[in-house]
Amino acid sequence: MRILITGGKSASALKLLKAFASHHILLADYGDMPAFSSPAYQMHSLGIRNDDTTAHALLNNCLDEEIEVLLPIHDFEIEAVAKSMVLFEEFGIRVLLPEPADLPKYLSTAKQSGDWALYQEGILQFPENASEAQKELGLKEKLNGVFYTLDSPEGLKPVLFTINS
Repeated sequence: MRILITGGKSASALKLLKAFASHHILLADYGDMPAFSSPAYQMHSLGIRNDDTTAHALLNNCLDEEIEVLLPIHDFEIEAVAKSMVLFEEFGIRVLLPEPADLPKYLSTAKQSGDWALYQEGILQFPENASEAQKELGLKEKLNGVFYTLDSPEGLKPVLFTINS
């Protein structure tokens, strides 16, 4: 499976690699990218950042690179891509984000840290040693994407994994 993760120049994107160890990964970002690749991933430039055409640029890059799964993690990409999820899906590209109507309850401006988990359609995909609470959280909330799972008085709270740009 070919997966594109945005924010490719960030340490945050690099830590997500272990969740996709058996897949072909493109770490993509805007502007110049290092000419570096490894057995685990390749680097890819998304061109010049233009907030007005973010979803369009990502879709074009996904089609050009035959991407099957898109994981946008830049904060400025999240809403644009979520609004265009149907279009991505029409081209056979699965977007790892919550439904647009659910986005506000998962976004946070607080510094992100702690345990994170990858969910696809509510099913926990990573980490393998996740707690039962993390597994149940995904099913209960029907999570799709990468989330920090934060302890709160009400139990685990999912916060969408993003990087501020």
